[in-house]
Amino acid sequence: MSTKKNIDAILEEALVPKEEQLYDVPCNWVWVKSTKLLDIQYGKGLPTSKLISEGYPVFGANGKIGYYSEYTQEEPTVLMTCRGATCGTINVCEPKSFVTNNSMVIKPKWDTEVSFLKYLLDSLNNDVLISGSAQPQITIKAFEKYYIPLPPLREQKRIANKLDNLLGKIEETKLLIKEAEETFKLRRAAILDKAFHGELTRNWRVENSSYFQLPSYLENKQVDNDFYPNFNIPSTWVWTRAESLFSIQPRNGYSPQSTESVTNIKTIKLGAITKGYFKEDEFKYIHEIIDEDSYLWLKNGDFLIQRANSLDYVGTAAIYTGKDKEFIYPDLIMKGRLNEKLVDSEYMVLWINSHYGKKYVKQNATGTAGNMPKINQKVVKNLLIPLPALAEQKEILKIINKTIREDVQLKINASNELLNGLKQSILAKAFRGELGTNDPSDENAIELLKEVLQEQV
Repeated sequence: MSTKKNIDAILEEALVPKEEQLYDVPCNWVWVKSTKLLDIQYGKGLPTSKLISEGYPVFGANGKIGYYSEYTQEEPTVLMTCRGATCGTINVCEPKSFVTNNSMVIKPKWDTEVSFLKYLLDSLNNDVLISGSAQPQITIKAFEKYYIPLPPLREQKRIANKLDNLLGKIEETKLLIKEAEETFKLRRAAILDKAFHGELTRNWRVENSSYFQLPSYLENKQVDNDFYPNFNIPSTWVWTRAESLFSIQPRNGYSPQSTESVTNIKTIKLGAITKGYFKEDEFKYIHEIIDEDSYLWLKNGDFLIQRANSLDYVGTAAIYTGKDKEFIYPDLIMKGRLNEKLVDSEYMVLWINSHYGKKYVKQNATGTAGNMPKINQKVVKNLLIPLPALAEQKEILKIINKTIREDVQLKINASNELLNGLKQSILAKAFRGELGTNDPSDENAIELLKEVLQEQV
């Protein structure tokens, strides 16, 4: 009798009250508190310095990041990114993989397919789990208020099979788009390489020698190239450091607690500049009052650079193209103002976001596989830049804009966003029982839940 009471008590504790359920599901499904159904653990810390070229795959915040001599997961396992800008992203590790503590390891307490659990977690709003204003993170405690819809076991298999088919077609399309994007990026990189070596403007220099004079101030700021070996530039160019090109040096922003409520103060998110250009729809609201004359307000033409993110994105730069004082910027971004008499802001951004700029940032970023890689103001200021006169910079940009159709990249991005939206729509229907797979005659999922809870008793 006492055992039955224990089970009833645990069952009541596991079920989500009707008023807290996120949406309606079929009558033979149940809403369950995730901690009753999922075993959630952090991955293990692993410094990036210990990664090797061969061995067991290592999974970090954004998938595979290298290899290691040991593994922590025997079988393919669902992972959730728990640190950084991509918090809440769902991945699946390969067999015999090492998972770092940038991800959580999530295993079901019942016998179901890995693909089903991945689809389930992909369908939910994982942003509700995220805390931390400076560095986004997800803690295990956050899952106490994370609710999941549980279908009957047979329905789980049908959902997984249907989604394998539907989402497989989407992934095939995304693969074709990715191949096109890689071709575009290779062509773009080859053109930029010629641009930064002065090859694109060789004829222009012959015809426009009067434009070669650099400001006397900059001539005193010439430095030796001690970072890029065998990188030759025209005799009329100089190597200088970024510090010499700012009229206002880079400065970290501020990250107060965000709110779901609509307020008068908006702060941009990392995603606002991750693509290398400003996206005005990537922002959050905050409750704090920011002084009218605060340095935190963004002004059109401000130079922005991410000081923390995953290794692929840290150091990404963009120019703020929005309205003055519409947004403030967060602690994970630095803001400065370039001297427009010395450098074209677009030229600066192209250099920093090129593979040359990324190489410098990656070698100077601090942090391990357990922390978000970071750069500081000193790293930005010491960045080497091959600099022609301003007139030649503008000619380089003119040629690049003619040769590289940036709208191609924008169309690729738009296509990916469209496919991602379609994927989320399909997932949403799947976990509302609207894909045409649900069978009302299936045993109620509460019986499956009882079996899971019985083991806990």
